[in-house]
Parts: sequence; C-alpha cells; structure tokens
Amino acid sequence: MVKFSKQADEIRILTANAMLGYGYKSDHFWFGIHEHRPDAIVIDSGSTDGGPFKLGMGRKTVADESYIRDLTPYITACAHYGMKLLISSAGGDGSDKHVAEILAIVNKIIEDNGFKFKVATIGAAVPKGLIRQKLKDGKISPCGPVPPLTPEDIDSAVDIVAQMGPEPFIKALEEEKPDIIVAGRAYDPSPFAAFCMNLGVERAPAFHLGKILECGGQCAVPKGRSMIATIRKDSFDLTPLNPIERCTPLSVAAHSLYEKTRPDQLPGPGGVLHLDQAQYKVLKDGRTTRCWGSRFVPTPTYQIKLEDDFLENRVRNYTRGLFPELDKSDDCRLIFHVYGRNAIMGPLEPNSEPAHEVGVLGEVVAPTAAKAMAICNSARVSCLHLYYPGILATTGNFASPLSPHEQDAGAVFKFSLYHLMEIDDPTDPTIFPIKSSTAGAGTFVNDENFGKQFFNLDNFLKISPEEIKTKSVPTGPATMRDVASVVRSKNSGPFELTFDIMFDDEKHYQRVKRANVLTNETIKKLYQIRDEDIVVNMYFDPALAWKCTIRRPWAQGSVGERDTLGTAQHAPLLSVAVPAVGA
Repeated sequence: MVKFSKQADEIRILTANAMLGYGYKSDHFWFGIHEHRPDAIVIDSGSTDGGPFKLGMGRKTVADESYIRDLTPYITACAHYGMKLLISSAGGDGSDKHVAEILAIVNKIIEDNGFKFKVATIGAAVPKGLIRQKLKDGKISPCGPVPPLTPEDIDSAVDIVAQMGPEPFIKALEEEKPDIIVAGRAYDPSPFAAFCMNLGVERAPAFHLGKILECGGQCAVPKGRSMIATIRKDSFDLTPLNPIERCTPLSVAAHSLYEKTRPDQLPGPGGVLHLDQAQYKVLKDGRTTRCWGSRFVPTPTYQIKLEDDFLENRVRNYTRGLFPELDKSDDCRLIFHVYGRNAIMGPLEPNSEPAHEVGVLGEVVAPTAAKAMAICNSARVSCLHLYYPGILATTGNFASPLSPHEQDAGAVFKFSLYHLMEIDDPTDPTIFPIKSSTAGAGTFVNDENFGKQFFNLDNFLKISPEEIKTKSVPTGPATMRDVASVVRSKNSGPFELTFDIMFDDEKHYQRVKRANVLTNETIKKLYQIRDEDIVVNMYFDPALAWKCTIRRPWAQGSVGERDTLGTAQHAPLLSVAVPAVGA
C-alpha cells in the first residue's frame, strides 16, 4: 500500500471504461480498487454517436445483462470500501425512462447481495412549455451548424433532455449525501468535475480531468480502458491500470482533439475550458502524467444543451411504377448505398469509380411499416431479376447473404433539437429534479481485503509498459500516410465531422506544417465542399497535431446515413502529398 499511498489533500477517482456496459478487465478494476483505494468510481454512459434512435425509441445503449455485469463489481467495491459511485446519462440518452431502468438494476444488485445504500437520482427531462417560452424570449440558439429551432420542432419532439453541468451533482452530494447517484443526461465531464469541485478542486482542472476521464483509458499508450486519477486543488495525475500502458504528455494533450470541434477551446455548461496554456509532465514512474495550467472562462449567461429527435414518418423507375408516391417527398424514399463506389462518403467522395465487386444496401422509408416493406420487396426483386443489355447470368444479378432478404429496421428518427438554452439556475428542479431513497437490508459481511482474490499483484508491479516506437518516415516526397502516426475522422456532435492528423515526432509535424499542404483549398478539393462548410482548420502544437472540422453533409443516424460514427471519412487525407525534407 505504501507505493500507492496518497496525501491528505488528494482525491482519487477510478473509471473502469469509457461507457457503462462496454466491459472492462476485472483484474485491472480490482487492482485499482484494492491498491489505490479511490474515493469514488465515476462512469459516464451517454453519447449521441449511435444516432437519435435511443431517445426516439426509448432503447438503452446495451442490454441489461451488460449493465448488470459492469455495475455489480462497482457496487460491490462501494460496499466493502465505502467509496461513492456516480453514473451519468443513464442508459445512453439520460431520459427519465432510462434513469428509472438503471436505478432498478442498481437496486436489484444491492438487494440481491445484502448491501445497503442511499441512492439519489437526478432527472434531465425538459418541459416543452419551458422551451416554448425560452424560444419566444430569444434565449435559445443553435449549438454549432444547426438550423434554428422552431415551435414545430418542439411540438414534434419525442423526449427532450438537457445536458446538466456539475451543479446538480454537487447539490445532490451536499443535500442528499448519497452513496450512489444515477443521473440523467449530463455533459460528459460533469460527474467527474462535480465530485472534485465538491471537495475543493478548482473548476478548470476539475473540468479538464473530466474531459479526459469520461473516455476511460483512451489517452493511454497503447489505448486502454481503465484509469486512476489523483487530483489536487490545481492539478491532477493520470495513471493507466493496465501495467503495459502509460500516459505521456503527448498522448494526454492529444486527447483534447478527440470528437471536438477544436482542441484548445472546449465549451460546456457555464463556460469554456481553455487548454492553450495547459502543461503536461511525465512523472518518475514513466507512465503517469501530471496536468495543470488549464483555464475556465465563464460565459455571460449559463447555457445548457437540449437534445431530442422526431419521427420521420432502372430499378428505381420500375419500383416507382408500382408505387407512384415514391421519391415525391421525404416521407417515401428509396435510397441505395453502393459499397465499393461511394456508399461511405457520399457527396464527399473524390473518386467514385466503381470497383469490380460492390455491395448494395437498399434503404426504404415510408409513412407506414407495411408500405416500406412492400416497396422494399419490389425493389429487391427488380434488382435481382431486372434485365439489362449484355446480361449473362440470367438466374439473378447479385448474391443475397441474408434470409429473409428484407429486414424491418423499425421507426426512423432524426435529430431536431441540438440547441443551447439559457437558464438562471443550473440546478433548476423543474429540469433537474433530485430524489433519493434507501435500498437493501445491509446483511452482507464487510471485508476490507475483498477483491484481492481477483488479481495477482506481481502482474502489476513487475510488468513494464510497452516501448513506444516512433514511425520510420521517408525524407523524400511522401504522402500523409507515410508521415503521420494517426489519421482519423469522427463525429463532433450530430452536425459536424472532425479530422485529426497527429505526428509522433516534432520534426515530422513541423515538416507538414511548413509545407502548408492542409489548407482550406486542399480540404475543399478533397471533400467537394465550400468555404462556408469549413468550421475550423488549425494546428495544435501541444499535441503535434492538425485539426479540421466541417459541417456534416447529411443527418447523423437518420435516413440515408452512410457512416453513423463518422469514423470512415478520413481516407482522402491519406494521399495528401508531402514534399521532401528541405524542399
């Protein structure tokens, strides 16, 4: 225990993974619990990455069995060691329905094991009447490149939630003094920041910590799952729980690029986190990185983000003959995604020449499920058997891997609210109601060494982190794939796509930066877009990285979607020419 002892003014938070229900390694978790003795386990479970279906259909991110698997060790650790557990954005979308469902799972685990806990919940549902009034008062604005909100958007919304900041968590901790909090939709860093701020940590490092820990161990090298953080008033340390991983100043600084419009300014409830002056230092163990120097600049008004969606209630010519209403409005459409040509990038695709083999995915939306299925049946049959000049294989035009050939995908949803709403009180109980109750009988026998049986200490103390290898880069003319260590794309919210190019050596980064090959003109040509579609194009020296964010050219997770997560849009960047060294 001496090796991992902490000072009196330090706080420790353990997060086992980036998303509740996604799983983690049991031995890493119990090593972190037993040897580091954290003050809290904090876990985020929210994301818009999968599209709008969770709010629209009331479906959680994963099955209940996955939540039970992840939550049982968390709650067991809290019972034996007395730490707190904070869960945010319950079920993925943080709706009241999912708060209740995750609470039921938590309570059952408590009762089945003879534990006893005080459990608080924080709702995040926003009354439509309040939103209508705020819209009328001019206190709602788009969050990014989003169309202005209309009264019709509010009326058609299925289930509106608001991203809470840290304040409702702090209020619950202070007033209810719970052992466990199950919260609705929250800004991802909020529960981490709240636990720290409630114990005297400054807002800037608390938010900076939260921005990193909400993604679990993703800032480790190699990328991991579980992380322990040691927090002081104005700084924090990050240590991966997997002994082969390490946090480096570069890997931690680079994490601010992930899924963000820009890496140096991160807006959230109540203000903007500025990282342009943040500092990073690796500690003596070679795998822990200390962070400090971030700044939090409050906004003139406190704004929360609202989220919701609404329900969209030669082959083409043949099918239209059977269904005259096809393609005359958005209510009845037939969409083909031709994989091998432009199915993934659509209008962003710079090279649409077909390959020798393609996969075709047909997508149908219609006012009723029966109508959609009928159109789908006819389109599939015509694809299979329709004659074309030069046909050789008269038994069928393509291979069908699935049976039945048509799959009912259910209702279709589209993001309609992704807007900022001004509020006077960040703990407003009409939006963020707090309730608490006690669950369980408390019949279990406490064991302060519980969990030790699940890991071998020698595996953690004697195994060294993997060696970090830098890329061998040619000095002559090259392409970006030859020079960069990371080239990736990702959503930055439902209405933006963001691109990151990172380098593992300062000289490679400066070579590309001096070459000036990643200009707006380059991006416009690569992605077939206009100047007004480019939101950010910048270099970020602390991470040796380039960042560009553009408007998403199609609705995320809705009809016609090509890449729900936005993770396959980076390919054109791989071929960007990089001049020779000294050229």
